Amino acid sequence: MVPLIWRLKGRILRLVSPLFFRSVGKGTLFTGRVRLPLPRRNIDIGADCMIGHDVFFQTGRGSSVSIGRGCSLNTGCHIVASDKITIGDDVAIGEYVSIRDQEHRFTPQTGVKGQGFNVAPIEIGDRVWIGRGVYIGPGSIVGAGSIVAANSVLRGQYPPNVLLAGAPAVIKRNIHPSGETSVPSDAAEQ
Repeated sequence: MVPLIWRLKGRILRLVSPLFFRSVGKGTLFTGRVRLPLPRRNIDIGADCMIGHDVFFQTGRGSSVSIGRGCSLNTGCHIVASDKITIGDDVAIGEYVSIRDQEHRFTPQTGVKGQGFNVAPIEIGDRVWIGRGVYIGPGSIVGAGSIVAANSVLRGQYPPNVLLAGAPAVIKRNIHPSGETSVPSDAAEQ
C-alpha cells in the first residue's frame, strides 16, 4: 500500500512541474523531503518512478537530465548535469549515489581552483541496478542489464549484462539471460 502523502506529493509536483522540472510522469512518487532544482530546468522524470528522501538534481541552463519510466532513486542521490545525463527505464539506484557529467580539472601546481571542468554526457541503459555509494563520472556509459556493486567508481564505457565492481570499476562477471553469471574469458586467463 502506497502512503497517501507520497501520492499527494507526486500529484502536486506534476502540477507544478513546469516551474521546476520539464515533466514528471504519472504515478511517480516522492517519498521524502524534496530538494527542488532551480526553476525552469530541463529535467524529465518518467512515469511510475520513485524519488526518495533528499534526492538532489542540478542542471545548467543548457543541460538536461532524462530519467526513464519505472526508475527508483533512493535517499541522498545526486544527479548533476553540465551537459546531459540519460537514465533508461526500470533502473534501480541505491542510496547516496552520485552521477555527475562533470569533474574538476586538477594540476599539482594550482589544485582545482580556477582549472575548469571536464564535461561529457552519461548514459545508463535499461534495467541497470546501481548499488549504494557508487560514483559515475563524465563520459560513462553503462550497458543495459548490468549491476554496479556498492561503492564502485565508474569512468568509461561498459557493455551490457555485466557485474561491475571496484575503484576504478572493472568487469567481474558476465550476466546471462537466465540470471546466472560467469567469469569473463579474459579474467579467467589471468
